[in-house]
Amino acid sequence: MTSGRGVKTMAEGSEGESLTFPEAGSVQEPWVALLTGRGRHLDDATLIRLFVLVVAGKGERSERLSAILQARYGTFSALLCASDDELRGIRDIGQHLIPMVRVLHEAAVRYTRARMDAADVLGDEASLLDYLTARLAREPVEQFRVLFLGEGRRLIADEAQARGTVNHTPVYPREVARRAMELGAASVVLVHNHPSGDPTPSEADLVMTRQIQAGLAAIGIETADHFIIGNGRHISFRALDLL
Repeated sequence: MTSGRGVKTMAEGSEGESLTFPEAGSVQEPWVALLTGRGRHLDDATLIRLFVLVVAGKGERSERLSAILQARYGTFSALLCASDDELRGIRDIGQHLIPMVRVLHEAAVRYTRARMDAADVLGDEASLLDYLTARLAREPVEQFRVLFLGEGRRLIADEAQARGTVNHTPVYPREVARRAMELGAASVVLVHNHPSGDPTPSEADLVMTRQIQAGLAAIGIETADHFIIGNGRHISFRALDLL
């Protein structure tokens, strides 16, 4: 590590090749942006290229793989949400990139969850939605989750209740009610995603929500909200007066 003019350090790519992160003023300025807290100014194509360079090392293979990933996914966030099956089908993907994608995706989810106020989950809806979006926005199939809340809307548990197909998730209201009773929940937040990207509730969504709400109300548990997460969009049943 140098001081004064900029940052210079060494790392190894997955193939053992040493990589030099240059000092400020270099033609490889993006490295400096990352290492000096200015990574937010880099575009997605640059982030994908740097990510592949770190994981796979220098060479024609890295350049070719970066171009393929940029063309297929467009954004770094879309790459992190890609399924293992999708990634395995890409030429020259190698053995290290898929595990690193999984590590970074999980880190992003945990970071957004840590920013939530667990003592009052609904007190900062923006942070809650950041977490739910990171968790669900690009899931290839529907997933139904329940946030079980105690008194004061304190988070007790955040659990996946079911996974379905691209447009349907089987949910059993009595199972949601049974789990809420087991945990001693005072209220719940229902959440599911629409892989199509459009969060508009379907008739099946409305019916399912009413059934769960009725089952919980019978045992004195409130349905605080139901969020549907799309791609960069969401809806709140509470905000739409659907609860």
